[in-house]
Amino acid sequence: MKKNLIILFLTFTSILTYAQNNQSDFLIKKGNDTVFCKIIELKGKKVKFIESGENKSKKKNIFKFSNVNISDLSVVKNPLNLKVEKPEKGFAHIYLYRPYVYTGSALACKVEYNGEKFINIKTYSYYLHKVKAGEVHKYNWKNSKKDILEIDAKDGETYFIRGSFGASFEPWNTISSVSNGMNIFLDNPNTAKYAILTMKKESPKY
Repeated sequence: MKKNLIILFLTFTSILTYAQNNQSDFLIKKGNDTVFCKIIELKGKKVKFIESGENKSKKKNIFKFSNVNISDLSVVKNPLNLKVEKPEKGFAHIYLYRPYVYTGSALACKVEYNGEKFINIKTYSYYLHKVKAGEVHKYNWKNSKKDILEIDAKDGETYFIRGSFGASFEPWNTISSVSNGMNIFLDNPNTAKYAILTMKKESPKY
């Protein structure tokens, strides 16, 4: 009995260490179940992986997971060789981006900042907004004056705002701005930090 308990403890410790080790790949489902795996590709929003103990690969939407760790970033299809930059002291970074979704992909997602015209987040595009920390920064879709996405920027922090159309993506955060089916919302940084790397162009001004 004592021997079995020791084996069980060692197994649990090994799994816990594996999940926390940045050298290991893992996916955590929204129900907090951990998928131990080898991630072999991230292209767009699709992550391709081989689950531990299996020999066939699977491909799933990265946004179906609450947390992701990719130990080897060379597997990420990164056409612009992007990196998630660290903010300078006194600043925060806010990435706005829009992964591909078939429905509404050709429609404009024009975003205002502090009530003024700002950018048009096109499909597969991103924009890095460097803002002052200690201030509240307000974003909204151009026809959504009542629903304002507010970010109280903290020094050195990085935030991600995702644009999409329709209800195909559930917002990770309840803070959002919606109008005529277009939606911008504060995204889950655990997945967005990888998804941003797959963008193909910079969002234009409008």
